[in-house]
Amino acid sequence: MTPSIRKMEIEHIPEVIRMDMIVLGHTLGEATLTNELTNNPFAHYFVLEDLDCGVLLGHIGLWIDVPNAQVMNFYLLPDYQHQGLGKMLFDYILDYIQAYAVLNLTLEVRESNLRAIHFYERLGFDKVAKRQHYYDDGEDALLMLKKCEGNQQ
Repeated sequence: MTPSIRKMEIEHIPEVIRMDMIVLGHTLGEATLTNELTNNPFAHYFVLEDLDCGVLLGHIGLWIDVPNAQVMNFYLLPDYQHQGLGKMLFDYILDYIQAYAVLNLTLEVRESNLRAIHFYERLGFDKVAKRQHYYDDGEDALLMLKKCEGNQQ
């Protein structure tokens, strides 16, 4: 396997929708993703691809509104979790946002998703708030924050 990260393009949308359904059980849909990629100046979306076979393994999307950025969506397909690929994708994003002088990176995570919470804590995120009844099923979300260095040039 040769993993590679690149900007998400329009042609990735059908595969991202398929992955959304596998991992999340829902999707933003073609129209929303197209709008994010073509009309939203805050949106920055990336895919993780296996160059050996051309298959997408994961996806991350964030909005950057300096000095803040928010992870909108992040996942790996189940067969590719626990192999260091999630950390690789987040390390890429952390490097990427430095060019924008981002100081605060936030995300929401289901309170019951302990594996994800521990993963984010290992990356330096702290729990800062709870959003009650955030998800459609009524589950609470934890808001997590990572302080970033911004542009150190």
